[in-house]
Amino acid sequence: CLHFPKPASPAQINALQAALTSLHPHVQTNEAAQVATLAYEYPRQLAGEYRLVRPPLFHNLLINLKLKSRGLCYQWADDLIAKLQTLHLESLELHWGVARPGTFREHNTVVITAWNQPFSTGIVLDPWRQSGELVWASVTNDTYAWSEGELSLPPPPAPTP
Repeated sequence: CLHFPKPASPAQINALQAALTSLHPHVQTNEAAQVATLAYEYPRQLAGEYRLVRPPLFHNLLINLKLKSRGLCYQWADDLIAKLQTLHLESLELHWGVARPGTFREHNTVVITAWNQPFSTGIVLDPWRQSGELVWASVTNDTYAWSEGELSLPPPPAPTP
């Protein structure tokens, strides 16, 4: 069965906007509002494009079996970052977050900070964890131990044998 995440409530979007605004006094309220709205709405669109099934690890298995083509955590992060970059942010900055790098349990996501502030002060935006329903938390209070990775395109998929 395909999974389509439920729409975010105004309270959910407002809570993320408030958290983003509180990152630094210079964060622009309109930017925080745009990011919060996009961070909730765009993963719903991606869920349709990925023809998402739940749970995320099962979807990953289908990708590894070549039955699905997209929806790994780094693809969610890459697609979300690309969409957020279209906002041309001035007071917020995008980062690549990685947990357990180099292991089979590696996890990647988007982290957003106030402009020119340390990665550790940021907010994790993770649409993969709950199959397109955004999970967000401060970097230091999340269940994953995040470190900053390279903000660049992920490596191409391995060639098929």
